[in-house]
Amino acid sequence: MNISQLSIRDIEYIVAVAEELHFGKAALRLHVSQPTLSEQIKKLESHLELKIFERSKRSVQLTDQGTELIAIGKIILMHAQTFISLAKNKKHPLVGEFHLGAIATVGPYYLPYIIGPLRKAYPKLELIIEEGQTDDLLLKLDRGDLDALIASRTFDEKRYRVYSLYKEPFWLAIPAEVKIKLRSGKVSVSDVDKENLILLSDGNCLKDEVLDFCRLPRQKASTKNQVTSLVTLKYLVAGGNGSTFIPELALYDDKKMKGLINYYPFLEKSAHREIVLVTREQYTRPDEIRLLYQKMKDHIPKFL
Repeated sequence: MNISQLSIRDIEYIVAVAEELHFGKAALRLHVSQPTLSEQIKKLESHLELKIFERSKRSVQLTDQGTELIAIGKIILMHAQTFISLAKNKKHPLVGEFHLGAIATVGPYYLPYIIGPLRKAYPKLELIIEEGQTDDLLLKLDRGDLDALIASRTFDEKRYRVYSLYKEPFWLAIPAEVKIKLRSGKVSVSDVDKENLILLSDGNCLKDEVLDFCRLPRQKASTKNQVTSLVTLKYLVAGGNGSTFIPELALYDDKKMKGLINYYPFLEKSAHREIVLVTREQYTRPDEIRLLYQKMKDHIPKFL
């Protein structure tokens, strides 16, 4: 088989089946019939003179050789998409789809400040936003499913371009009836009741940042509930379950919990996290990233 006999569509077929491990689901994703998909992959295997998939009535599995091919196929598809995007956006930057990831403790609080200005500046930009945890989003960035992501600076930065957006202070949230030592209206980490901290669940970088700031072991589990959102953390504090750390952008007014929670800033200057825009080191549209970054920087809330 020579290269002229291989199409990008063939690679899309085998990658879709490899990711779904199901011909029916892959066919649906690719908008083709299952017989068409199955027949095309059989032809490709015949031309290549090797088996990519082991099929049975109940399952589809990759062969060892197939696993190697799929890894390369994903890279080819990523570069093909970059090829198209680069050509399309050379004259008109930030046009069409742009896939932006955001960690869950940042997205709902920072994105409202920038979506409007981005749409106004780049009306033909179709911003597709995905929320998740840092490790999952970085994996999607690596394989080309995301163009960039907004995250806290807690990850290994090798292979990435990192653009600093802002530093965000932590505030202590405690039930209104709980008394704590104050120093000019602020609290010290030494006065925090660490046995009754309510933490986000494992995998959330904010949990690790809080544990590091409090000098507690990473493996420490909360003596209370572990939850997945800042909103639920607030509900637990309002219910008298303990205290927690809230990033400043999440200190929006919630009238239903008014009078149930008190928030205090920290004396320590280290009580903050750094939020960054991240893309791949080899991302081929750096000019667009810089335009996006500058627009984001221009609309950071002035109180930060």
